[in-house]
Amino acid sequence: MILFTDDIEFARNCFPGDREWRKCEVKTLEAPLAILAAGLFNAPSIMTAEVPGDGYWNYMFAVDEAGESQYDVLSRLAISGSQLPDGVLCCAGSGQQFHGFKNRQWQACRGNIHLSAFLKPGMEVEGDAAGFIVASVIAALQTVETFALNGAVPAIKWVNDILVDGVKVAGVLARLQKQGPVTESVVIGIGLNVEQKPLVKRDAHVPDVGAISDFAAEPGSCRHVDALPVLVEHLARNIEALGNGKFAGLLDLYRQHSLVLGRRVTILGDTRETSSEIVARGRVEAIGKSLELTIQGHPGPVTNGRLVLGS
Repeated sequence: MILFTDDIEFARNCFPGDREWRKCEVKTLEAPLAILAAGLFNAPSIMTAEVPGDGYWNYMFAVDEAGESQYDVLSRLAISGSQLPDGVLCCAGSGQQFHGFKNRQWQACRGNIHLSAFLKPGMEVEGDAAGFIVASVIAALQTVETFALNGAVPAIKWVNDILVDGVKVAGVLARLQKQGPVTESVVIGIGLNVEQKPLVKRDAHVPDVGAISDFAAEPGSCRHVDALPVLVEHLARNIEALGNGKFAGLLDLYRQHSLVLGRRVTILGDTRETSSEIVARGRVEAIGKSLELTIQGHPGPVTNGRLVLGS
């Protein structure tokens, strides 16, 4: 994997180890890489090095402080028709204009993971958008599970959040470009709070927000440098499984770790207003292949809305 960065120390915090660095001018890169680098780095020259890997990821852009969401940069270039290469990772130490699902604000704190990925499946993928959400959410959960958390257990809150003891530590995004049934490209975004608890204004819809380190059995045992390589590896393995027709197995893991399956919930209209209309209320009986909820007493599947545990 070829690593590009504007800050070698941050790059080492992503992939530790000694390596030979060299300076390169952004404008001298091959056209698609130059366009992407220009959108990510606020500098005419950057540093580059090779990182040993298993060949799944081809490029990593490690940006110390991003001027805007890397997920948005990748999405914009994918939509514009720029021929981005396959297997691209982007990671920011901190930044501005980061967001979660439905463009809700996501505060980027140093020590936490802000990862985006770009892939070109070029094939029909079972599960469609839900497949990539499931693969990515499971990767985030698997990463959290690698740390000793004093008995705390991570779980998935519908649709795309990871909670530990009711506290949100991660969220996932996915955006697909399709040609008929074929997924031409996909952009994935994963925010995982590792070292710092973001300051987030809570309301009736927003759970408490924290970091993995809040639950650590030993202080200082949860670090960005330990978590990122694990997340990158799990994400690769899960997306590879998805492409090999193993969506059902990933979906089973999603259901097994669901925080809502079998519990009473209230689904509110997808708005920030606390007076949102109630869409559905009752016990969740099933989670379907498109992540739709079957709720006891509700006439049809619930496909969107803001979920509140309890009634």
